[in-house]
Amino acid sequence: MRDVVRVVGLVLLAVGLGACAPAAPASGTAPAARQAEPPASGAAATPAAPAAAPPPVERIRVSFAALTAIYAPHLIAQEKGYYAEEGIDMEIERAGGGVATPALIAGELQYSTSAATALSAMLKGAPLKVIYTNTDRTLDELWSSTPEIRTLRDLVGKTVGVQTRGDTMEIQTRLILAKYGIDPATVTITAMGVGSQRLAAIETGAIPAAILSISDVAQLKESGTRGHRLADLRGEIQMLYTGLATSDQELQQHRDRAKRFLRATVKGREYYRAFKEETLRIMEQYNDVGRDAVEADYDATLQALTDDGSMPVEVQRADAVVRAQVNDVDEVPPVEQMYDYRLIQEIYRELTASGWKPAR
Repeated sequence: MRDVVRVVGLVLLAVGLGACAPAAPASGTAPAARQAEPPASGAAATPAAPAAAPPPVERIRVSFAALTAIYAPHLIAQEKGYYAEEGIDMEIERAGGGVATPALIAGELQYSTSAATALSAMLKGAPLKVIYTNTDRTLDELWSSTPEIRTLRDLVGKTVGVQTRGDTMEIQTRLILAKYGIDPATVTITAMGVGSQRLAAIETGAIPAAILSISDVAQLKESGTRGHRLADLRGEIQMLYTGLATSDQELQQHRDRAKRFLRATVKGREYYRAFKEETLRIMEQYNDVGRDAVEADYDATLQALTDDGSMPVEVQRADAVVRAQVNDVDEVPPVEQMYDYRLIQEIYRELTASGWKPAR
């Protein structure tokens, strides 16, 4: 793995703190109860119930293609201590879907946020599942800074830069071309890696066109580079975009860990919805882009969030059919073999029933 960013969750245990002051209550927990009154004369004292043991701390490795707003629920869960409360020590691995998916299959990662790329592997029989869908539409745009390229049809015979081959950027490029009657085979798609390479290539004119994120577009405008948008992919394509994929083995052998990881992530997600300014401050800790770019990224992502971390079955099926065509898969597996939303839906039901709300 390249560019590994290790983010270690801090779990403070009372044992071993010695002379240190007692730790503050975890975020979202109730304040300590008042000291109980002495029992009335002749009444038997009721022994206090033993405190529930904290979950064992487990380290998991999770891949992130970027640390932008679309992945912010995880960053929030890290910073607010939601993962620590659930006994999760998350290690962030910076990797695009083309690298993360083989690592997920091999057991080198426990989870990948590149769920869409993992789905393409599932179409070919990979023993993986999509267990959470954060957004069901892309947030990207297709841009060019080449004067002679003004429309999608002008891309015929030209090159479009994406992150990695076979990833969501390539899928959406092919989808938008096909939507407007352009044979995707007439356009060259080239991988440029994770990071700012695509933006830099557009700014310098090194590539005719590229897929750019919301923050990339904001930076492009700030730099004064003359460019123009060829397609707003956010508004034109509905598909599996980001979420979480994991292995069948993880769900079978560590289902409780998967639920704890998802529950903390959902809490981060609901914090994202509730507190914009606080979320922007957290995002700025993980990004070196300007405030305007971070805010634009936040606003666009907020509009693309699914209601409860899942997609309707009909959207799952339509997405799978298109991906099967792109991946030269003749027979599309049933979506039940590729999606398992039971945990995420159970978590949302439980949090709703408990009345849980995020707190600053």
